[in-house]
Amino acid sequence: MKKLIFTSKILPFLFIFSSCEKVIELDLDTQEKELVVDANIDWEKGTEGKIQTINLSYTSPYYSNQTPEGATGARVSVSDDQGNTFSFPEREQGVYQNRNFSPVLGRKYTLSILYEGKQYESSDIIREVPQLSNSNITQTNDGGFTHDEIILHLRFDANPLEENNFVLRIKASSDGVIRLYGFDGRYFADGHFFTQIVSRISKGDEKFKKGDTVEITLFRVSKRYKDFIRVLSNNSADNAGLFTIPNRVRGNVVNTTDPNKNPLGAFRVAQYSKIVYTIQ
Repeated sequence: MKKLIFTSKILPFLFIFSSCEKVIELDLDTQEKELVVDANIDWEKGTEGKIQTINLSYTSPYYSNQTPEGATGARVSVSDDQGNTFSFPEREQGVYQNRNFSPVLGRKYTLSILYEGKQYESSDIIREVPQLSNSNITQTNDGGFTHDEIILHLRFDANPLEENNFVLRIKASSDGVIRLYGFDGRYFADGHFFTQIVSRISKGDEKFKKGDTVEITLFRVSKRYKDFIRVLSNNSADNAGLFTIPNRVRGNVVNTTDPNKNPLGAFRVAQYSKIVYTIQ
């Protein structure tokens, strides 16, 4: 599988270990299924952002290949700090949607879910994201250790006087896999952000080649949500280190009925900017 490597200024060294492989399926204990909240109020810059969707589902067994079961019958709404409430009726099993949402920069939005007698809540603020265009991307064709690798360089500016937290979503046409990376402004001077997108060879797959497309989406998010994505990314198979121990990722949705039983997942309120770059 082709892998996309997200780096900040310095490319890491790669160490390759070769060994025989044997697939072993462990007899794992069956855990009681849990509620998963996938609630994203995502507003593309320059659009109205009217259609918003929230998904509620259950966890599934580790070896299951089936689509997770949708959580049906919930009462879902999102309200802002100006007294407006947007209801999300269930359109299909576990899928709740509002088709007349009205996002506004700087407003605080609160998610409310009533499900099986339990109340779940979370709040976040919409912050303005920098506008991306193809001018934010430069391409070099002589990167990597062998000096023949295509590297995309992404640069953008943000207000250095504000707290800047971002999630970068990358999807390449070569494998169609979506990868998410969270980062902030701690290591970038004066709000000048810079990172690289690199295609690596794994098990004989090709590098980036002319005509490939890379969809790059930048979300401006809260610090808590950025940290949530960073932990998820570190736990993933593509990004985990050799000795990483996956752990339960705590989201920002709270079970107000019993805070010791918070659901999985998170609530995101974000403006985003997206470009699709074609490898030259």
